Amino acid sequence: MLLRRTFFVLITAVCVYASVYAPQPILPLLAGEYGLTTSGGAFLMTAVLLPLSFAPLFYGLLLESQSAKRMLLIAIGILALLQAAFGAAESYGLLIAARLFQGVCVPAILAALTSYLAYTVDREHIQRAMTWYVAANILGGFLGRILSGWVATNAGWRLTFYLLALALAVCFAAITRIKADSRLSVSPVRPSAVMPILRNGDIARLYAVAFTIFFAFMALLTYLPFRLREIDPSCTSFMISVMYSGYLMGMVVSASATRITRFFGGEKRAMTTGLALFAAAMLLVNVPSSAGIFASMFVLCGGMFFVHAVAMGTMNKLAEENRAVANGLYISIYYAGAALGSYVPGLLYQGAGWGAFTLTLTAFIGGAIVLTRGLRFGPADKM
Repeated sequence: MLLRRTFFVLITAVCVYASVYAPQPILPLLAGEYGLTTSGGAFLMTAVLLPLSFAPLFYGLLLESQSAKRMLLIAIGILALLQAAFGAAESYGLLIAARLFQGVCVPAILAALTSYLAYTVDREHIQRAMTWYVAANILGGFLGRILSGWVATNAGWRLTFYLLALALAVCFAAITRIKADSRLSVSPVRPSAVMPILRNGDIARLYAVAFTIFFAFMALLTYLPFRLREIDPSCTSFMISVMYSGYLMGMVVSASATRITRFFGGEKRAMTTGLALFAAAMLLVNVPSSAGIFASMFVLCGGMFFVHAVAMGTMNKLAEENRAVANGLYISIYYAGAALGSYVPGLLYQGAGWGAFTLTLTAFIGGAIVLTRGLRFGPADKM
């Protein structure tokens, strides 16, 4: 019964996240077709992530008390058209424009989906429903990459985005048949509510950790396709997309984060261990071997998603008041890290090579370890 009530939300979430990450494994292909530099090709990821970093700060004021169903229909309809436009684009400028506007639509869809879940699922089952929702987000990111890599290798890259447009159109049609509706439960992030949260030193440190890990993570995932082509120029888009299989570790560690944290004796120790694994895997991707990189990605994604899950859970425990605002800030900060990470480190990669690139990202993760060790709650982390 719960699955039936949430099925359309989960499928829509899969399609939306697939749309966001589908271009990633084919960035070298797009860069070659449009005559772009490495960082120019990577900006196709930056373009969609930038609006996601601002949305939690401003969308609350715009979307507060709007109809969730109406917002879904408008935003999904536009996103479907933008996917088709991306597939048909004949210039780099049009590709960037399509991605920027996709980034504007996605936060509105996600806000509506979570509001619908909160409205239709009873309190007893909401935690399970949200776990499924997080898993759907991760699965969507993986499937979008696999789909685009396989289709680009076998039928040309443009077909991927027509298929995504079709999938979103099916979601649109399904939503028109839904009778239930709710108001968007989006809390505006007002400046007066932000400063008291940032004055909590532990929360501020957790925000800095979130920014840092997503900066490093998105940098690696965005420039990895170029590195794989550097190692083996015959590497196909599908072979590149398979390298993202480790991304599925996010589903495993997110569901098990509480048990793993208990095993390590508390949040601080658990986060430090996860960051150490993340850093070690970042160094291992220096191995000039596709097989070695493939194995390293499971450790890297597992470590990063575990730290993310624990950091967000800990932040919610510490933010006794204004949790909605604290969560909005967290989401904004980690997408800001992802947006900058998808572009800025690429300039270093172009100028100094892969070794300098990964060592710099490892140093960033080291900074996150220092921040984590400075958290003030005790070893048992009883909060």
